[in-house]
Amino acid sequence: MNDDPITADEKTERIKRLARVVCICKGIPLGKVLPAIKACDNIADVNRMAGTGTGGCKGQRCGPRIKMLLRKKHELQSDNPKIRETTSDSEE
Repeated sequence: MNDDPITADEKTERIKRLARVVCICKGIPLGKVLPAIKACDNIADVNRMAGTGTGGCKGQRCGPRIKMLLRKKHELQSDNPKIRETTSDSEE
C-alpha cells in the first residue's frame, strides 16, 4: 500500500464511495457491507451480517453486487500468498 497521506479530496471520495447504497430496498450502504464481505465467504452470510437481501426485491438488486464484491475478495486472496496463508491459518 501507499504510505503517502491522503488529500482532503481523496478522503471525500472514499467517504462518498462508502456511503453508496448497495441494498436499495433497505438503504444499506457499502460501508456496512464491506465488513461483512471481509468476514464472510458467501452471499447468505453477508446478507445475515449486513442485513442485505431482505428488502422488497429479496436480493435481486443487491445480490449481484454482493456476489461481485465476494468474487473480487476471492481473486485478491488467490493473487496474494500472504492473504491466502492468513486465511488458511484462521480456518484451522
